[in-house]
Amino acid sequence: ANFHVCTLPLSYRLPVDDPRASMNLGGKYNSGLLFADFNQDFSCISVGTPEGYKIFNSDPYLNVFSQADGGIGLVEMLFSTSLVAIVGAGDQPQLSPRRLQVLNTKTRQIICELNFVTAILKVLLNRKRMVVVMETKLHIYDISNMKILHTIDTSPNPRAICAFSPSTKNCFIAYPAGGTLPSAGAAGGAPGGPSGSGPASAGGSGDIFVFDALSLHTVNVIQAHKGAISAVAVSQDGTLLATASSKGTVIRVHTLPKASKSWTFRRGTYPAAILSLAFSVDSKFLCVASATGTVHIFKLDLGAAGGGGGSGSAGSTGSSGYGLVASYLPEVLSQVWEPARDFAHIKLPSPGVPVLCAITPTFSPPPAIEQVPSPSSTHSSTSSSSSQSSSSSSSSSSSSSSSSLAPPSSSSSSSSSSSSSSTLSPVPSHSAPSSSPSGLKVLILTGDGFYYQYPLDPAVGGELKLAKEFSLLMEAQDGQEVSAKYV
Repeated sequence: ANFHVCTLPLSYRLPVDDPRASMNLGGKYNSGLLFADFNQDFSCISVGTPEGYKIFNSDPYLNVFSQADGGIGLVEMLFSTSLVAIVGAGDQPQLSPRRLQVLNTKTRQIICELNFVTAILKVLLNRKRMVVVMETKLHIYDISNMKILHTIDTSPNPRAICAFSPSTKNCFIAYPAGGTLPSAGAAGGAPGGPSGSGPASAGGSGDIFVFDALSLHTVNVIQAHKGAISAVAVSQDGTLLATASSKGTVIRVHTLPKASKSWTFRRGTYPAAILSLAFSVDSKFLCVASATGTVHIFKLDLGAAGGGGGSGSAGSTGSSGYGLVASYLPEVLSQVWEPARDFAHIKLPSPGVPVLCAITPTFSPPPAIEQVPSPSSTHSSTSSSSSQSSSSSSSSSSSSSSSSLAPPSSSSSSSSSSSSSSTLSPVPSHSAPSSSPSGLKVLILTGDGFYYQYPLDPAVGGELKLAKEFSLLMEAQDGQEVSAKYV
């Protein structure tokens, strides 16, 4: 279940009998859905199918783009702009799950093409960086020219558990530890170059590495849980990190990058697989979806002194110790630290189905048009990813890209090439939200092909009622709202 942001994105490639399996297992649910995800601010929805891919406005639900060139297994947007990264589902040679294409949906021009040895599990974007997630590697690219900047060797991560901040100021990548501390590489150079610090202390199964994608070095190791990490999410401004373990009974929120404060929220008493975590755009709410068919919304009051007084309990989870203070107290005293329950919750119509959740403002006026810089010229590059990792130096990694956009010389040993230099030009958006919100709404995408909307009153909470239900596969003309079922 993959929510770039999410979030557990719905692009995880798990066994078909795994209850946490993602939406790209369309055959299991017979929905014809290979992939579904929100963009960074939840204003758009991207959908991959055996026929191609589509892009919708999330509210109102409008089909704004569609392309039918074969099965697409990953579709990632750059906010609401025309820049889109796609990965094929493997039904055709040109749509290999090892090939990444970055293109402009307005001009239908391919900006960049990257080829890898192993399958691409997730792609994360903000306005400065692109992160390509493999099972044992993270590749970081400069989005302005698509040059590779850094490669991180990771512990095996088949579910692509990784979160990337939409913010270009606090540009953090969060991913599970379990291996040696990644060393810093020189900007634009090979990973583990002269500026690298070499292997460091190993992280535990419940630890999170926080990596700065601008300075290209690890800024913290957060000891978030005692069990293995199952989900992570970073807030819109890059100042908060939400984590869940494989047990799934508690959710923790940490400040970034130092994790000087943390809060714990109680999801439930019995273990459950966490499928999706998502902060609201203003970071005042946290949405948590589990495999039991329930979605929990926690109200974050993180400004209280010491972290207390909010809807969760506070403690310290920096790199110096595990867990919260409560975990070290006798049972009677630890009850004082017991985290509060959810502020609101949802019972989904179809439990046991992969789920992505989001909380977004409800806007009354029509959406505006956003102008953002994006690469405009076409180039291609090839990057090979080795299945073996070196613990002594990441410079021996076989995943690389040319450090410039000019074609490499005949003596170059790099396996990547590019034909021209990229420049920046404005790219019109598919949509952009108005600046006048009139309320809140919880958005839900499901693996059986449905899109639900639940109104949320920030002052009331409780059990939320379904307001609208849409089909992610319903055909509609561009610019026409897809008909909805009102409940």
